[in-house]
Amino acid sequence: MKRLLKPQIQKRAEEIKCRMLHCKPFEQPLGVLYQDLRLAGKHEWTVQVYHFLLLYVPNQQKNRLFHPALLQAFLSLGLYEQARLVAQVLAAQNPNDPEIIKLSSSLRSHNENFLPSYTPLASLSKYAASKETNRSAVPSALPQKWQQWLQAFTPDKLQQTGYFEKRKQLARAPLKYRTALLQALDELTCCYLLEQRRAVAALSGALLEILLALLILKKLHKHKIAVEGQKAQDILDLHLNQLITICAQKELLPPNALKLLRTARVQRNFIHPGKELLENSPLSPAGARICFLAVMEIIDVLFSSQAAAR
Repeated sequence: MKRLLKPQIQKRAEEIKCRMLHCKPFEQPLGVLYQDLRLAGKHEWTVQVYHFLLLYVPNQQKNRLFHPALLQAFLSLGLYEQARLVAQVLAAQNPNDPEIIKLSSSLRSHNENFLPSYTPLASLSKYAASKETNRSAVPSALPQKWQQWLQAFTPDKLQQTGYFEKRKQLARAPLKYRTALLQALDELTCCYLLEQRRAVAALSGALLEILLALLILKKLHKHKIAVEGQKAQDILDLHLNQLITICAQKELLPPNALKLLRTARVQRNFIHPGKELLENSPLSPAGARICFLAVMEIIDVLFSSQAAAR
C-alpha cells in the first residue's frame, strides 16, 4: 500500500467536508478514507478526521460518520466510551455484520474484564475490606525465602538480565503497544528474579505473541495473514504456535531464535499443576530461563536493525 501522508488525508477530509456542506452524499468517500487509514494503522488520524467532520455535520446526523474502522480506532486507542456509542449504533444498523459483531465482542470483553479495585462484587470476599491488625499476631520477620528474593532486586542483577537495555529498545515500539510491552517486561523481569517459574512461562508466552505479531507486521506489512491454508486472521488473534510457524515459513528469524521460541512454547505446557502432579513433570528453572531468554532474543531481533515504525 502506498504510504499515506498527513497533507493528503487533510485534503481528502476537506473534500468530504465540502460534500457535507453542499448536502451531497459523503458516506462512500468517508468509508474509503477510514479504510485506508485503518490499513495503514493510523488510528489517531482516523479519530482526528472524525472530530474534524463532526464540526460540520448536524448533530442529529452524526451517526452518518460512524464506521467499523472508526470503532476499531476508538478501541485501539482505549477510547471505550466513544467506542460504546459507535458500537451501539452500528449494531442496530447492521446486526449481522461479522466485523461489527467481532468489534462489539472485543468491547464487551474489555467491559467484563475491567473492574475497579473495590466493587460490590469484590465485597463478596471477606478479604476485600481493610481490617484492624492485631500487631501481636503479626510475625516479626518475613519468611526467609522472601528475604532472599528481596536481595535479588539490585541494579547489578537487573543489568545482568538485560532489563535496562530491553526497556530502551521497547521504548521505540509503536505507541499503540508501548505501554503494554513495558508493563509486561517489568512484570516478567520481576517474576524471573523472584524465581516464579510458572509466572515467567505464562508472561513470556503472552509477551512473545505480541512481539512476534509486531515482527510480522514490520517485515511483511500485513495486518491479516493465513496460516496453514486457513482463512486469513488478524495477526493479534493468532496464538504463539501459529506466529512461530509464520516466522519459520517466511524466514523472519535466525535459527537460534526459532529454536528458543519452540522450546519456550513447549515449556508453557508445564505450568499446569495437574500435569505436574499426574505426570511428575514440573516446570524446571532451566525451562523458565529458556522462556525468559526467548523474549530477550526476540526483542533484539525486532529492534536491532532499526526503530520500529511509529
